[in-house]
Amino acid sequence: MNEGLFACFITVAGLVGAVLLLIYVVIPIIGHVVVFVFRLIRFVFQELRDVLLIPIALFVGLIKLLRATLCVVLARWDIVHKEMKAAKRRFTEAYDRTVAVFVETPLRVIGIETKTINEKHGYVHQSKNAVEAAAKNIKKVVADPSNPEDKFDGYKIIGTLPPGGSGAKIYIATQEKNASTVVIKNFELASGSQLPQIVRESRSMEAAKKLGLVLEHHLDNNHFWYAMPYHAGDHLGVVTTKLHNKSKKLSAKQLRTVLGYQQTLLCTLKEYHTAGLWHKDVKPENIIIHDGSAHLVDLGLVTPLASAMTLTTHGTEYFRDPELVRQAMRGVKVHQVDGSKFDVFGAGAVLYFMLENTFPAHGGLSDFSKDSPESIRWIVRRAMADYDKRYESIDEMLLDIEKVLSAKDVSAIRPADLPSLGGKEPKIAVRRTPANPTPESLTRKTPSTGGGPFGTANVHRYKTKPAGILALLVLILIGVYVVFDVNAPIEVSTPKTIVEVQIPTGRILVVNDLLSSSTNDERKTASNKIAELGVAGWDLFVDAEKEASVRTWLPSDPISTAVSGSKLESENLTGILLIKNAENTACTMYYVDQNGASILP
Repeated sequence: MNEGLFACFITVAGLVGAVLLLIYVVIPIIGHVVVFVFRLIRFVFQELRDVLLIPIALFVGLIKLLRATLCVVLARWDIVHKEMKAAKRRFTEAYDRTVAVFVETPLRVIGIETKTINEKHGYVHQSKNAVEAAAKNIKKVVADPSNPEDKFDGYKIIGTLPPGGSGAKIYIATQEKNASTVVIKNFELASGSQLPQIVRESRSMEAAKKLGLVLEHHLDNNHFWYAMPYHAGDHLGVVTTKLHNKSKKLSAKQLRTVLGYQQTLLCTLKEYHTAGLWHKDVKPENIIIHDGSAHLVDLGLVTPLASAMTLTTHGTEYFRDPELVRQAMRGVKVHQVDGSKFDVFGAGAVLYFMLENTFPAHGGLSDFSKDSPESIRWIVRRAMADYDKRYESIDEMLLDIEKVLSAKDVSAIRPADLPSLGGKEPKIAVRRTPANPTPESLTRKTPSTGGGPFGTANVHRYKTKPAGILALLVLILIGVYVVFDVNAPIEVSTPKTIVEVQIPTGRILVVNDLLSSSTNDERKTASNKIAELGVAGWDLFVDAEKEASVRTWLPSDPISTAVSGSKLESENLTGILLIKNAENTACTMYYVDQNGASILP
């Protein structure tokens, strides 16, 4: 019996020992092995991810540095600051990932979490940081003791608008003394506003205040702000799209509506120029339509016409005169040119936009694809002509617009009937809506902040996403397959001679042979190349009558068919710049002179 009890005791003790060994030894060892395996898997994943993202972060950082350098050359100091910050973030990311590859990630394999580990590489921490940043932004608006209402004495903040290209904060407010609605534009150095932008916008405040464009302005050591009348309505881009959506062709009533908008815009510009100011950023996004009138807003680039400062290239592409860019690159001062004629170009581009529902990709050479009266087209061409051939002032353009408006049938007016060509001024008085009426209601849905329909999107990026790396690898594999596919047929074409052409000394006629079906990209490429030649010193001009004469003897392919030099001399031309559609590129430019024809690079 004693032997049986002893055997039972040994069995129970063995079972208990086995259970304890399983719980305290075997299971922990298995757990550590599993954890170590998962650490190895995470190690491999994080190492591969960081090794792939380090060169990409360095490449993007270099691109940002190059863009910042270019902005320094163009004097765009506000963008320089942003690009430098973006470059710094990318280089910091590359450094952090390098440290993780050689130090942090290997230490994590053996369970060592150092205090210097940069936790922002993890997806959980990215989400956490994003949530914390969103909470801080909400706190700034809702619970921050430095509430915007405390910054503007006499005004109550009732809403905000998206910031424009200047980086300023935009508020909708009501005046406490009369309850009228205003827009307040606020610059703060502590929030990233640029000092050059503050100086530029503060220069013309007194003159703008006399015009009623600015109601009040204030400048101290911390911030600069000014209040402007609030115009409820949509910007011209939205209104124009609605006009063209109703029909493929603008009716006579719609044409009168367009001309009415143009008339009030020109009246406002006339007020600017009379006060010695140059708006410099006339574009659809800066024009608010309210009560049937066009209101020009955003004083971000307003400049005194008599300023002694050097011209800058600020403005919006396609609505900015290319001559302004050329003069700015030469270092010309503002007072040495007539800035009001640059506003004339912008007004002509806006009228083209309303007629065509698109931007003028080729400036004064832009084609008209939709039906419109020839007199209105002539006004657009005259406004966007070369600097010395366009309207001398806004007044001349305004009289032409009012001449068309005064007619019973806007299509009946010929270009020869316009006052600028010797025609009689309109006998019937055309109603001029005040340029800056006081708004009565708060119904604005898409307020303008000066960003523009073609501006750069304000997207903040910090980390390169792994999904983007996978897409990049797929593209690389596809490229390798295409390059090394031995079964792919090889296309052989006879190359044409592309040569560098010396800058001609005489006048060059531009013959635009692009098809009406050409895309905007093709027209934009041609326009950019023409602008480059103009900057290089080519004396290019457009003449419809001379172009019609030249087309009678100009061959379709000047490379294969020579042109007689006597024909060029008979037209008093040094050469011809022929623009044609191409198969493999956006367009091809031929330079034709008495020595033959060449394709420009």
